[in-house]
Amino acid sequence: MIPVMGLFAAKNAVLVAAQLGLGGAASRLLLHMALECWDDDREGQPARRYFGGRESSALALGFLAPANGEEPAHRAVKRAVRELIESGAITRVRNGGRGRTSEYELLLNSSRPPVVRRAGETILFPVAPLQGAAERPPQRATF
Repeated sequence: MIPVMGLFAAKNAVLVAAQLGLGGAASRLLLHMALECWDDDREGQPARRYFGGRESSALALGFLAPANGEEPAHRAVKRAVRELIESGAITRVRNGGRGRTSEYELLLNSSRPPVVRRAGETILFPVAPLQGAAERPPQRATF
């Protein structure tokens, strides 16, 4: 099986962020962390580990270079990380310092779903009707 970087973790990060009622910055950072980690253990590196550093995390929050290395960006990252830890979405594995970044474990599922789809199989996506609009049939997507 080919190793996948963050695909299934990212899908679950969106769900976890909604279930926990995370704020916008914390949700964006969790999704970024999920996209940067491996879904499965790989070559001695555990799955769902993020160690991208403050500047990379600040980019995920919308701070472009060089502002991503400045104090306001670092404070925004610190607030988002605090919210993620307090909500139980992540846990700190290692503190940063002395040339090393902090390391976090994402506390979400990243395993590949056991569903096998055949080519041309139709998957129904329900569409929520607009307020006051007539019922519409579900949209169809073919993969």
